[in-house]
Amino acid sequence: LHAFSGQATRESQLRKEVAHAAMLSSKAGSEVQVQEEYRDARSGYSIDVLLRRRTAAGSTEWAVEVDGRTHFLADGRTPRGSTLLKRKQLAQLGYTVTPNPKR
Repeated sequence: LHAFSGQATRESQLRKEVAHAAMLSSKAGSEVQVQEEYRDARSGYSIDVLLRRRTAAGSTEWAVEVDGRTHFLADGRTPRGSTLLKRKQLAQLGYTVTPNPKR
């Protein structure tokens, strides 16, 4: 499961902008915590932006993935198998996965 934990992550301007916007909205009164480049300890996956909201009933976690062109096949619309697998496995771990294609 930890096949990805040793891999370096690439900086992305769009990822930084998404994280910044989430941080600004969380400061505007929301109880959402924002963490950029979060590493899931169970899978080893790197999540571009993790949004976590804790309530008395429990917590909700959103995995926001900023997918650049390397996440898609040549047609530019169809996600690669590895991208689909990551989304599916993160969902099985309990995350609400929100892909944001960078086009």
